[in-house]
Amino acid sequence: MELNLITISDVAKRAQVSRSTVSRVLNNQTHHIREETRQRVLQAARELNYKPNRVARSLKTKKSHCIGVITDDIDTPFLPSMLKAIEQYAFSRGYNALVCNSGYEFDRQKAYIEMLVQRQVDGIIFAASFVSSYTQELIKPDLPIVYAYSFSPYTKKNSVLSADADAAQQAVDYLVSLGHRRIGYINGPENVIPSRERIKGYQKALEEHGIAFDPALVKNGEWEEPASAYKAAREFLALSDPPTAVFAANDVMASGVIDAVTDLGLRVPEDVSVVGYDDRDMARFLKPPLTTVRLPMAEIGSTAAKMLIDCVERGETLIDSAYVPCKLIIRGSCAANSR
Repeated sequence: MELNLITISDVAKRAQVSRSTVSRVLNNQTHHIREETRQRVLQAARELNYKPNRVARSLKTKKSHCIGVITDDIDTPFLPSMLKAIEQYAFSRGYNALVCNSGYEFDRQKAYIEMLVQRQVDGIIFAASFVSSYTQELIKPDLPIVYAYSFSPYTKKNSVLSADADAAQQAVDYLVSLGHRRIGYINGPENVIPSRERIKGYQKALEEHGIAFDPALVKNGEWEEPASAYKAAREFLALSDPPTAVFAANDVMASGVIDAVTDLGLRVPEDVSVVGYDDRDMARFLKPPLTTVRLPMAEIGSTAAKMLIDCVERGETLIDSAYVPCKLIIRGSCAANSR
């Protein structure tokens, strides 16, 4: 049986353009190509059912058109949306994404890095992953690396992060707009960057509203342990001048705050307003539904994939970091201060 292979030349003939124009369009290189021409090429490729020869393409471009993605814990609740966005964006640019889960094991992370380098991936994204110092020794200098919801070793380069400080400030601004001035804050573990950024936003909001910072109204909890926030909230509410609102640095801890308020015979939001952070699925099902800051994990993922692939195709390794804005989601857990 004769094998009928459709080539770039066939697409060029159908679209009445040059082979080089077809190549640039199919490789998403839109510089100096009119939109009308691009659409004509894409239409011709669809009509002919053109399938690129990836082996020939890799030999010609010296690229594998595969990127690696390393994460610490694939079960982290907000991670699937980021990984999905990375994969979808990479696919739209003609790249495959190979996802590796280190499970917080340094030896496993090291083995994955070595494997990805041996497979000649075009770049690596560390997605919500702690990056060990030895990575620089294992990765060749010309391999692009992007850090998605992780911190780059380069100053202001190659990271895609949520604008946590701005978002925390926005949450406190909202509480102040409701008349709250005694605002408790339960942060995450103090040795992690998101905790440091979020407390910066909390403090900046207080300062801009002329509210004195009170250390008695700040405590540290554990991200995935509502009991830590439950304890902190009980201590807040036992003060002689207790807070009228509590801002928790994630939704799990906010749920612990709501339980503490309820167990003390008080009501949310009538007696104590509560704000969380992340906008996990649980937030809208709490009673009352939780006002929270939505982490833009999908946007972080697609931005990181774009950043990496842009570096690959430009032959660069450094690119300016990006900060993706968060959004305050207002639900039923906040009310005007009645004190």
